[in-house]
Amino acid sequence: MSEDQNPVPLTDTPDETPKPARRRAPARASRKKADPAPEAALAEPSAEASAEAAPVPPKPKRAPRKPKAKPVVVAPELEPTATPVTADLFDAPAAPEAPATPAPEVPALLAAEPGLDALDVPDAPLPAVVSGAEGEVPASRRKRKRRRGRTERAGSAEPAGGEATELDAPPPPATEAAEVEAPASQEPSAEAVVAEAEPVEAVEPAPLAPLTVVSLGLDTLPALSGEALAALKAARVVLGSADALDRLAGLGLELPQALGAPESVHLDLRRIGHAGTVLVVVGDASGDGPAAELLAELGPGEVRVLPGVGRVQAACAALGLSPDVVSVVDLRRAPLAALRGQLRAHRLFAVPLADGAAPAAVGRLLVESGFAGARVWVCEFAGGAPTARAWLATELAELREGFEPRAVLIVATGPSAGLFAELPGITTDALGDAAHAALPLAARLLALAWLQPAAWETGWAISDGEASLALEWARAVPTARLRAVGVDPSLLGVTMARAGIGENLAAIPAASPLRCREWPAPEAVFVRGGVGLSDWLAAAWARLAPGGRLVATAEDDNARADLLAFAAEVPAEAWQELALASGETVAGRLRFAPAAPVRLALWRKPLET
Repeated sequence: MSEDQNPVPLTDTPDETPKPARRRAPARASRKKADPAPEAALAEPSAEASAEAAPVPPKPKRAPRKPKAKPVVVAPELEPTATPVTADLFDAPAAPEAPATPAPEVPALLAAEPGLDALDVPDAPLPAVVSGAEGEVPASRRKRKRRRGRTERAGSAEPAGGEATELDAPPPPATEAAEVEAPASQEPSAEAVVAEAEPVEAVEPAPLAPLTVVSLGLDTLPALSGEALAALKAARVVLGSADALDRLAGLGLELPQALGAPESVHLDLRRIGHAGTVLVVVGDASGDGPAAELLAELGPGEVRVLPGVGRVQAACAALGLSPDVVSVVDLRRAPLAALRGQLRAHRLFAVPLADGAAPAAVGRLLVESGFAGARVWVCEFAGGAPTARAWLATELAELREGFEPRAVLIVATGPSAGLFAELPGITTDALGDAAHAALPLAARLLALAWLQPAAWETGWAISDGEASLALEWARAVPTARLRAVGVDPSLLGVTMARAGIGENLAAIPAASPLRCREWPAPEAVFVRGGVGLSDWLAAAWARLAPGGRLVATAEDDNARADLLAFAAEVPAEAWQELALASGETVAGRLRFAPAAPVRLALWRKPLET
């Protein structure tokens, strides 16, 4: 220990005031020099202090465990008799007086505790004379060494060159890095500035859902799926009949409702709009509601159908039948003649009704059509669950009992009396007075084979004065929509009733090729040769849908010439000429009378690319 570090002993002379002891803390090269106090600035550093300011290897981050502190023992001969003199290093403002417990000398404390730093010594007034060998810091005054980070140690200011420093300096409030980063964190980022500068675009409302048709089933309290409930809750308006809306009332949903009749649902939808509207139907929307018509009118992209159990499915289930083997003829949207046009032997039909008197009318139609032994089940839904009762067609025709207006009939035709043809080939008796002018049966069958009419297609049958091929077509495909051009409607109606034709055939008494522009485009056209054949061929070919078929016949030389002339412009796909002869018995002898040959030609319109 140097002389500068030794304590100054008190003298016996009372007049001499002892000089303040000079305390120096070990200097470190890594710490910055603090501003010296006025008293420290007057003192010049000694050579020994310069030696102590040499670079010192860095201490480990963790200090070794310190031994328990022991009380400081002060020598009795050194106990001050007057007020002790302390070293005021920085001339700091007066602080509250500490307890009168003697504190050890700084160099002695550092020598006894190598792990302590000068800044870790408690702030206490230093006595004038302290025994460095025996002095120890009491446990009540000793503080634990505070662990400091690397940045804090680097940023702490400590004088170098043996200059005095404050022993209990408060820790810095924040590191230099934190002081630098704090203002930067308060400045807005570039993205935030750009976001504030750009104008905020208005959020467009989400598009409304397409028209949704919800099937409520047959239960009084509908059991709806989660998808159906979600559609109802998100609906702009719920449209339905009084029965359908009453059933929804049992669910306790607060919905904007609009009352509409089943017959005027298309007009109601045009009035309130399709988007965001939900149409509720009792039963199945496809069979008991207008879902099929709406899909055909608006397209699958604008209509969403949620199916349910309808009357036909419930009636078939009550009788143990599969709906796949049953042909549905809906008399709620078609007259009774629609059933007559589809009657065949040994078939099953499901007939939804809209009138309580319809079951008796169906029984009479079956008897008149040659199906007197047909069996009919009448399924009613008065109590929710279907109830079925069976009758013969003859019994049902004479029954005067009333039925539920929306009952469903299940008809098993059984054997037929042969009044209606099962396959194409209407008899001469069914044709009546027009049989002599009718196209020969062989020609009719070959023309239908070339036309290949489908159930959903629209067709024209152009002939002057007779409609034999139109009747064959309507009977073979009862769901097709046909126009018989050049036939009197009254005469055609009588023939249709005799031949068992439904309401899928319309008569146009007289028309020119120019008028066909007003009709829907056909997928199949038949033209029988006569006056104006070339004009009809050109008009029909222009109106024919892509992929459609055109079949024409010629029975005289003028018609054959017109066929050849049109084929020169549009090449035909197939040609056929039938030479027919009908046999008859005259005076017991069989004779064949040849008839005029019939020439047929087929054209197929290419698909658009």
